[in-house]
Amino acid sequence: MKIQRKYYPYVFIFALALMGSSGVYFLLPGLPWYLYIAGFFARFLFISIIWQLISAINKRIEKRFTIEKQPGIHIALQVIITFILLSPVFLLSYFLAKPYLPIVFEAERLQILFVVISVLLIIMLTFGYYSFDLFVKYRISIEEKTRLRLEAMQLEKEKSMMRYHHLKNQVNPHFLFNTLTSLDGLIQSEPVLASDFVRHLSNVYRYVLEHKENEVVSLETETAFIRHYISLLEIRYKRAVDIRVDISDAGLEKGIVMVTLQMLIDNAIKHNIVQEDQPLHICIRDEDDYLHVQNDKQLRRQLETSNNQGLAQLRELYAYLDDRPVEIIDKETSFEVLLPLL
Repeated sequence: MKIQRKYYPYVFIFALALMGSSGVYFLLPGLPWYLYIAGFFARFLFISIIWQLISAINKRIEKRFTIEKQPGIHIALQVIITFILLSPVFLLSYFLAKPYLPIVFEAERLQILFVVISVLLIIMLTFGYYSFDLFVKYRISIEEKTRLRLEAMQLEKEKSMMRYHHLKNQVNPHFLFNTLTSLDGLIQSEPVLASDFVRHLSNVYRYVLEHKENEVVSLETETAFIRHYISLLEIRYKRAVDIRVDISDAGLEKGIVMVTLQMLIDNAIKHNIVQEDQPLHICIRDEDDYLHVQNDKQLRRQLETSNNQGLAQLRELYAYLDDRPVEIIDKETSFEVLLPLL
């Protein structure tokens, strides 16, 4: 069972009271057992009162002499004021205990012993209080820093998600415009193919609508979606694109950020030449808990307007979902993105 922080001082006080009772037992071994028990509870109560008194005095002194700026004055005043306030109690304890002490304790010697014990007790409790106070402040500081760090990470993740969803929402209208343009041409020339085109298009948007609130979907679900998307691209570009998907059964059970594959395929088509006499080859496969998306590098001379934020935001989003980073391998003849499977 975990002890709450506010009860820590009383564990320390319990130990002090137990030590005091043990000392009394060795000094006065012939007393009835109930007196030792009563003495233990009396010491525990007395030391607890001293602890509370030290706390109250500390709050008053702190207003004038802070422990951070004037520790020497602060602690000296703490000990002196506490001793003065408790002097009547110590004197009363001395006169009550004097008749029961062995004769070997002379009066003068006994007085010095009581004073020394009283001062040591106050000093011990004072430093115990400051040590506990410092420990509490340190723990609170660490907890506060941890809380602020977690809040900052959560805010960054939310910002990343907002940027990602904004990017996804930008892609969809652009894609819709291109597909409707292609569909318009197919309706006149190839009505049967146009029907297939509409069917694949409806499946693509059904997927987007069904999973638009999800960050991560299974790779099997994403792959089923991307096959419809690939069919649309093959109808639109014919033999100018060659997209192969080779995912293992184990890989299909892993997770992936939604519409990642669509974004990477669009990115490849956007930056590279796509012609029937120079087809763009794209390969999607899994290996070692990573999804590899590789395409030929045949860059366009005149590139469409790009803010280069897609991959950066994808990297940032994956950083909050997995410790493994998104890797990019940019070679002379190929471009490959490695996504950690979640």
